[in-house]
Amino acid sequence: MKCQYCGFDTGLPFRCPFCGGIFYVEHRLPETHMCPSFRKDLRVFRGLGETTGPSLTRRVTPWLFSGFGRRIFNVARSPVIFHVCLAAVIVALVGLSTAVATLGFLNPFLISLLVLIFVISFTLHEIGHKFTAKHYGLWAEFRLSFLGVLVTLISIFTPLIKVVSPGSVVIYGWADRRIMGRISLSGPLINIVLSLIFLTLTLFNFGGILLGIAYIWGFAINAYIALFNLIPLSILDGAKIFQWNRHVWAIMFTIALIFIAAYVLLY
Repeated sequence: MKCQYCGFDTGLPFRCPFCGGIFYVEHRLPETHMCPSFRKDLRVFRGLGETTGPSLTRRVTPWLFSGFGRRIFNVARSPVIFHVCLAAVIVALVGLSTAVATLGFLNPFLISLLVLIFVISFTLHEIGHKFTAKHYGLWAEFRLSFLGVLVTLISIFTPLIKVVSPGSVVIYGWADRRIMGRISLSGPLINIVLSLIFLTLTLFNFGGILLGIAYIWGFAINAYIALFNLIPLSILDGAKIFQWNRHVWAIMFTIALIFIAAYVLLY
């Protein structure tokens, strides 16, 4: 599609939430394509500020239309927030169904803790991809995918197989095989580290029985997320890591496999 501001052909178009136009990544923000609807919204906000009294206007309006205020306003209206929040809700539902199927309604506090660990493990995996891509100067944002959401929603009701992949971090910019391999490695690596942390907490038994169950859950869930994403299929992280460095892939896959085997044998 062509950017409606500069005419550049883009394979990753963005729709402006204010005017509804389609734009190239560099012109996706309202201020970069001189969005007329965004300016109109700002005039409405200014009008509201003027009717609330001079003292409130002096306090609120300078902050709202300062550089920091505009960034917060743009982030709040950004589709990224919708994608991330919806993905977190879907992942939480999968975590809830898994926790209930494993433990039943044994303890509401424990169930909530397990769901929280599930969501945090998924979120940190995606954050690892995003910040590694940003480290290499690439644009990166999380996006839902229709097929991923559908498969993840089905996983809520399946008793054994859980596929948690409502979306992924979309990367834009030039990157060679080495950079893509490292970006892909960051997600499973974070899950391996989290597994080690939860395993250490389990061995030292910090916090009693309930927290001990949560630690075991965190150890297993992160090992599962790492192992699943390290499968060398084209849509998963493992394929890009395998193409970049087979030795690194083999080490990571073996560690994740050992963690899963340890969980199955010991618990």
